[in-house]
Amino acid sequence: MTVRESARIQSFPDDYVFLGKYTTGGERRKYDVPRYTQVANAVPPLFAELVGLVLQEMLNNE
Repeated sequence: MTVRESARIQSFPDDYVFLGKYTTGGERRKYDVPRYTQVANAVPPLFAELVGLVLQEMLNNE
């Protein structure tokens, strides 16, 4: 799968830009966060939106 395909599955919009190398290894991973890792470690945007809405509702009901 490409980085874009992975991002689509996680609900990132197609115009969202991931920067950096596609992948790194060894010692470089301490300094570079490759695109595949950025997508894999991200919270999907639609999920984050829902969490925010639920928290907002909970805070408004107190």
